[in-house]
Amino acid sequence: MFLSEYLGVAVLLILGLLAGCGAVAAAWLFGAKRYYPNKTSAYECGIPSEGAENERFSVRFYLVAVSFILFDIETIFLVPWALGFRGFLDNGHGLYIWTVGLVFLAVLTLGLVYEWRKGLLDWNT
Repeated sequence: MFLSEYLGVAVLLILGLLAGCGAVAAAWLFGAKRYYPNKTSAYECGIPSEGAENERFSVRFYLVAVSFILFDIETIFLVPWALGFRGFLDNGHGLYIWTVGLVFLAVLTLGLVYEWRKGLLDWNT
């Protein structure tokens, strides 16, 4: 019974792994092996790069990126909560679910205020 429930997931996982490995193997087998300076040089949109190739990014860039991902994922969690809210109201659990949602939003707001106070959202510094 357990095997029959997850057979589709296992087949999909195996097919995904085979497709990924097959693409890498095909690129390795059929890809060009000639390397010359223009091919190995980095470029953006066909324009030669300017400045140092190994220039470091500011840590602030990574902090903002992680912050964006964090708030984006947390906001996505509100969608199922909002979609299922009507069902919880019908079952008499509306006040509890509303409170849970408000606590979740309060934690999000506290995180945003913390980042704001630490100056993470200020790009001029």
